[in-house]
Amino acid sequence: MFESFFHAILENPFLQNALMAITLISIISGIIGSLLVSNKIVFVGGGVAHCAYAGIGIALFYGFSLLLGSIISALFVAFSLAIVKKKFENHIDTFSAILWALGMSVGVIFINLTPNANADIESYLFGSLISVDSHLLWIIFLFNVILCSFIALYYNEILSISYDYEFCELKGLKVNLFMNIIFAFIAIGVILSMQISGLILVLAMLSIPAYISNTFAKTLKTQMFFSSFLSCTFMVVGLFFAYQYNMSPGAMITLVGVICTLIIFCLRYIINIFYKG
Repeated sequence: MFESFFHAILENPFLQNALMAITLISIISGIIGSLLVSNKIVFVGGGVAHCAYAGIGIALFYGFSLLLGSIISALFVAFSLAIVKKKFENHIDTFSAILWALGMSVGVIFINLTPNANADIESYLFGSLISVDSHLLWIIFLFNVILCSFIALYYNEILSISYDYEFCELKGLKVNLFMNIIFAFIAIGVILSMQISGLILVLAMLSIPAYISNTFAKTLKTQMFFSSFLSCTFMVVGLFFAYQYNMSPGAMITLVGVICTLIIFCLRYIINIFYKG
């Protein structure tokens, strides 16, 4: 079974692109997911993803790039939520839900106005890992380079803002600028991750590995690394089962992640009971 999958990878350029996409997206998932979890704004990721639906609908209606439309829409929402986080931090989930609903509504309206639009948006709803092309791979690679460079250069500032926003503001750190940049990275990272899992499942792919890592890792850097490793593992295993049983890769990747999460936390619970006993 594993041997046939390995031979299929060697012979099928679509599977080769899928594995390269998995490697690149796992880096995004590890870093962006860790930022969402550590800042306790996971719901923002879901809001951004679903608001991108508005950009997709508008792009379909006016006939320009769906990726560009979704990124513009996601950036608008991300910057809006960055302002909300500063002024109404306790209500950011509420604003995320409002924008979530607004984005989906606008997207549905424009899609309804566009003839024969259903086929074009299917990959954004459910993911299209196998159809990832080299052009998209280069875009994801370039984004990874910029994202990793930013994290490496400003890791201490990001760490400080993630865990003590108000103190950093009192110390004179450019909190607003950093938060806007972080939210912009989150927005673009979510959109690019949607290429694999789709709009419906992207939040699970971003949050599950980061949440598992958060329970074990002692530093944000370790959390990002371990989360990227878990993301890559879940995606490869999910792709394998999707290939073997002709299933949707996005759905199978999410299922693998959820099952592994349940197993890990059950084992942890049993170990804690045994240790205390």
